[in-house]
Amino acid sequence: MTARDASPGPGRVLPLGFMSCFRLLEEAVPAGETVESSDHLHLHPLPRLVQTARRFVADRLPAVSEDTRDVLMLLTSELVTNAVIHARTPLEVGITITDRSLLVSVHDLDLGHSALDPTREGGWGLGLVTALSDASSMTRHPDDGKTAWFRVTRDERKGAV
Repeated sequence: MTARDASPGPGRVLPLGFMSCFRLLEEAVPAGETVESSDHLHLHPLPRLVQTARRFVADRLPAVSEDTRDVLMLLTSELVTNAVIHARTPLEVGITITDRSLLVSVHDLDLGHSALDPTREGGWGLGLVTALSDASSMTRHPDDGKTAWFRVTRDERKGAV
């Protein structure tokens, strides 16, 4: 198995050792939900690849309302941007679709805690993630970085067959 690299160069393939492969976090998937699909994408920490992460998530969504899609795109952008700006390590974007939920995760290799600076501009991204998702968290993996994730309830697009 390989993971596609979204950096320049069509079809470049990275070895599995690039970073740990997508992990489905038990605490992120509610008990009793059935996982229908789970996909991941490895990215370099480049700001221009935030749109690649959004497209990756959008391309894998089932039929959902426009509002749900908009929330997923915004929150995916927030988590990927945080990883690009703060972790500056290779990252992995994952989407897991269950029968009732949509879960997006972003894993990076940074183990540090960034101190909040109240005088700094910005810093509202994780607040948006908390406010607009049904659940979200940051899971630290000893010696293997951290995974930020959020979950929203799956709805069906009006008129979808």
